[in-house]
Amino acid sequence: MLNHFPASQTPDLKALHYLTASNQPQLDASGEHDYTNRGRQICYSPHAYRCCQHNVAMGWPWYAQNLWQATADNGLAAWLYAASEVTASVGKDGKEVTIETETDYPFKNKVNMTVLASEPVEFPLYLRVPKWCSGFGVAINGKKLDIDTHPQTYVRIQHTWSGNDTIEIEMPMEVALTQWPRSGSVTVERGPLSYSVKIAEEWKRCGGTDEWPEWEVFPGSPWNYGLSIDRDDPGISLEVIEKDSIDNQPWTIDAAPIEITARASRIPNWKLENETVQELHPSLVKSGEPEEKITMIPLGCARLRMSCLPTIGDGPDARIWE
Repeated sequence: MLNHFPASQTPDLKALHYLTASNQPQLDASGEHDYTNRGRQICYSPHAYRCCQHNVAMGWPWYAQNLWQATADNGLAAWLYAASEVTASVGKDGKEVTIETETDYPFKNKVNMTVLASEPVEFPLYLRVPKWCSGFGVAINGKKLDIDTHPQTYVRIQHTWSGNDTIEIEMPMEVALTQWPRSGSVTVERGPLSYSVKIAEEWKRCGGTDEWPEWEVFPGSPWNYGLSIDRDDPGISLEVIEKDSIDNQPWTIDAAPIEITARASRIPNWKLENETVQELHPSLVKSGEPEEKITMIPLGCARLRMSCLPTIGDGPDARIWE
């Protein structure tokens, strides 16, 4: 939802495409791509792709609907984190409470909740610790809890809630790499977000109506990079830049709330094949091109995206990209 779904649609949410891949530097209206399903698959259209048109409209509402879950012990579980308000019956007597959540997650690492109750009520509150998160911290009314947390578990807080109790959650976001086993390529990660090379977008009308247009998107800047990065300590090779404010529509190349700068080199022989990005070759890759500083943005902000990248090397294990 946070890495692929936003880029499946145009920023105005009026058109979508059928395939949203991790490496996708061109979105054209051709039907000549080497896909199992022939025909147009990757240009944006309000009219094609059959059932996707009405199903896609429920993506974000379903996400919001499932932020909170009831638990078997008359409590509540924060399953996903987003700005929200939930009202539920909790505790052994089924008293009503409301929890208001303020956060800029997934771009920021803090979540603030306020529990509103007309009278004191005891119930357990569960907070999900994401798989990527170490050092998950919780404070109740400003007092940090002394708890041992582990990724992919829940923190259970049994408490008598009253008035305007506050819950402050902090989830440290560290830069990390995912290495893909088949090619040895890597993806830059930070918190719940994966990152793509920032590729300039050139939008070209390819059909539709003036009110509901269809679009192709072509690259206006290079995309065929390999990363020069320390796999054991990626943080020393990457610099995180966070914007102070977040746009109402943050899932665009220009509004991306976070950027990461990286060192990389072009791989000239890495091109399109059948109008699709050529298959990844095994890392390490010899480049021969000068090292550059490139910008990476969250994958969900990138309609044109390159997120599974080879790594550059010049030792005996490095190969020329044929």
